[in-house]
Amino acid sequence: MPSSARCFGTNFLGRLESPICSSNAEQDDHSLPFDHFGEAVAIAIPHGPSSDATLECVRVDMMQNENKSDHHCHLYEGKNNILIVRRAQEFQMTLQFNQPVNPSDKFQVEFYIGINTNVLNGTKIIISFDGSQTGNWTGRMLKQQGDECVVGITPSADAIIGKYYTNVAVIGSNGVSRTQKDSGTDFYLLFNAWASNDEVYMPNEEDRQEYVMNENGCMYQEESGGGKQWYYGQFVEGILDACIKILDDSHMPLVNRGDAVKVCRIGSAMMNSQDDRGVLVGNWSDDYSGGTAPTFWIGSDQILLQYANKGPVSYAQCWVYAGTFNTFLRCLGIPARVITNFNSAHDNTGNIITDLVFNSVGNVLELNERLTRDSIWNYHCWNEAYLSRLDLPAHQDLGGWQVVDSTPQETSDGYFRCGPCSVKAIKEGMLGYQFDAPFVFAEVNSDVYKYKLNTQTGKTELLSVDTTYVGQKLLTKSIGGNNYEPRDITETYKYPEGSSKDKETMKNAERTYRTHMQYDDEQGVEMTLEIPQERVKIGQNFQMAVVFRNLSEDTRTIHGFLVGSTIYYTNIQRAQFKQETFDVTLHPMETSRIQVVVLAQNYMPQLGCQSSLRFVVTAKSMENNQDMMAIQIVNLKGPELAFAISGPAKVNQEVYVKVEFTNPFPFSLHDVRMAMQGQNLISYRERLYR
Repeated sequence: MPSSARCFGTNFLGRLESPICSSNAEQDDHSLPFDHFGEAVAIAIPHGPSSDATLECVRVDMMQNENKSDHHCHLYEGKNNILIVRRAQEFQMTLQFNQPVNPSDKFQVEFYIGINTNVLNGTKIIISFDGSQTGNWTGRMLKQQGDECVVGITPSADAIIGKYYTNVAVIGSNGVSRTQKDSGTDFYLLFNAWASNDEVYMPNEEDRQEYVMNENGCMYQEESGGGKQWYYGQFVEGILDACIKILDDSHMPLVNRGDAVKVCRIGSAMMNSQDDRGVLVGNWSDDYSGGTAPTFWIGSDQILLQYANKGPVSYAQCWVYAGTFNTFLRCLGIPARVITNFNSAHDNTGNIITDLVFNSVGNVLELNERLTRDSIWNYHCWNEAYLSRLDLPAHQDLGGWQVVDSTPQETSDGYFRCGPCSVKAIKEGMLGYQFDAPFVFAEVNSDVYKYKLNTQTGKTELLSVDTTYVGQKLLTKSIGGNNYEPRDITETYKYPEGSSKDKETMKNAERTYRTHMQYDDEQGVEMTLEIPQERVKIGQNFQMAVVFRNLSEDTRTIHGFLVGSTIYYTNIQRAQFKQETFDVTLHPMETSRIQVVVLAQNYMPQLGCQSSLRFVVTAKSMENNQDMMAIQIVNLKGPELAFAISGPAKVNQEVYVKVEFTNPFPFSLHDVRMAMQGQNLISYRERLYR
């Protein structure tokens, strides 16, 4: 397995006796036939066996088929001749010797990972069968018949994950003779969600089948559950080696790779290439020349294979990062899932509040993009990993699902990464526990403070506080192989808005950050913006309404202004396509609706690759100078693909799949690129239509 990683610490002399190994690709040579006991070993090692022991191991069978099935590793492709097992669970080996084994014979099985291996740090494992034990791995004799022995090996629950190699050593009175190095006895060791003493243990089998074994997922990009299916492909040939290469390229010491929290944290940093030549290059523009548009990817396997062969892959946005990270986690055995948070806040200022600053231009409020550092994305995808969190206080019970996010947003300990962060801690407002809890809390539960800037004095006036806009809904895929129905998990992150528990959570968070501010929002007129209930297709005209409710006993005169813009899903404006002003007089306790017509001919020329429209309405009550604001996003529905199969699908019989796309627009489409892939049915392929 080629890798650019090497043992870290070239200038270790005078500081360390040997370098810290951070590469699973490199190996010591422990296959010299004979190691002599005594001082002679420091001078020379014989090149031929000269042990006085007559016993010799002539064959090692790793029993791949039996072990893989028992360890739920039978789906890994391209690994038919190499063992893959999970830690904290016994696997079996058959050892054949040149003669029957006598009680006086001494032999041991040795496992190594990396170079400069050491029993004390878990990179060298010695298993004896005479009752003695070194380290946390255990072994036992299961069967002995003639010249064959079947032994059982149980790796420790905190064993280093990665690729090991194997020797069988026979011990004589004057030295040790070992088997020659044989790639057929190498094996991969993974995290184990089936083992109760592993930190990634997940007690429910249905959950394990979904969050470790399922290769199919869905990226939800609409609150209604719309989105795109995604192929994780964690068992595709080459993916396991690619995931280990990612750890090597990060220079993560091998001794830390038994810690799932640290592996998640390194993986979060390495999925993006922002500061470490990681897997994916981010791009939130409309220019994807020199790479692949984020919207074109349909799975993670092609991304990881390309990275393993060529380096960082262009381009990604949040759902691509999340999908690829999910593959990495599941491939290594960590239960994981992709989450979509709608109206996801990005708190740049670190105060767990989303601050929006507006300029007052006449009777109109316009967002001050220079002073507004925070933002609210239409949606944002991240991952959850299932970990027991042994690094946190046990009495707080903060294990379970943990937020991990690889989209490069903010740095954490010097790298663009986020988490793991306990979901339970977020729900309770317990923001003092590592990692990155304040940022995650703000994403799902921050209040939105809208300020008006006085351009003459530079001072700001608080206009309104919206406590419900952020974190409208959080979705993930439902359990079941091909069940793509969304599952609403909002309640795992936050209590119902306005409930006593919600108020307690906010107090806990505000107590930590001292962010509480008083605000009186009873000013007489309430304004809302209503958008169509049914999805609007790209190219359609539609109507919306601005609704005013006068809650006072006085007449109010309202001057309003609406701006329509095309935006990226990060809520950044791409182009403005509509402006409209209106005036309305409201009698006491009266409600009035202003109808707004949106024409496709206006927004179509300004659309980018993501079809979202943002409407911002600002209004002022002239009698008491009350400022009002409402924001709504309209996600347009794109054209659909139609699939048709030529007939019933039968095992080992060819079947044809037809994919149809009808151009619904009154203009021609050029350079249309189509990709297709089917698990166990059709390999990845794509076609360009000019």
